[in-house]
Amino acid sequence: MLKQGIADDQALERLESYTLRIEQYVEAMSSIQRLEQMPVQISECTYTVLQSELEDTVKLFAPKLCLLISAPDRGSVKLDHGMFLTVAENLISNAARFSRSKIQIQIMENKDFLSFSVIDDGFGYPAELVQNGPKPFGKLNEDTVHFGMGLYSSGILCIKHGGMLKLENIDGQGAMATAFFQINLKS
Repeated sequence: MLKQGIADDQALERLESYTLRIEQYVEAMSSIQRLEQMPVQISECTYTVLQSELEDTVKLFAPKLCLLISAPDRGSVKLDHGMFLTVAENLISNAARFSRSKIQIQIMENKDFLSFSVIDDGFGYPAELVQNGPKPFGKLNEDTVHFGMGLYSSGILCIKHGGMLKLENIDGQGAMATAFFQINLKS
């Protein structure tokens, strides 16, 4: 259209929008590659610190939502603190986008795994996402800002940490994402 000289303001806006989307796509692809190459760096972190950081994250992404959080009240865990926080931010920001009034967070230690669950009171995940898991660029709606990469990259980080990401719907409550991290790994 530009070569033919028939570009109007609407066409230029569309071109700018498409260019921005291509830039975002390339950045998302690059970030996935960087995640896969990132080493796991184990350190000890107290549950008190984790809970405080999660509360701060919810205040940042969902300041108007009610937060219910449950975590061990003492002790510590050995994990990659940075990976944990990256997954937490992704899951919390996702829940904040779909929640109506509250977000629940649960941290539990069970044998060799730490589980971190984020529950929102929205409409739940689409059945296809629960059945097949998150896919890169697997967005299920026409959201032009989000490519569906948050859940996918969280799954990659959980796997790197010896765990997994589980998505499910809870009747009458909304969606629940649970990240499992193998604890007490060697660096």
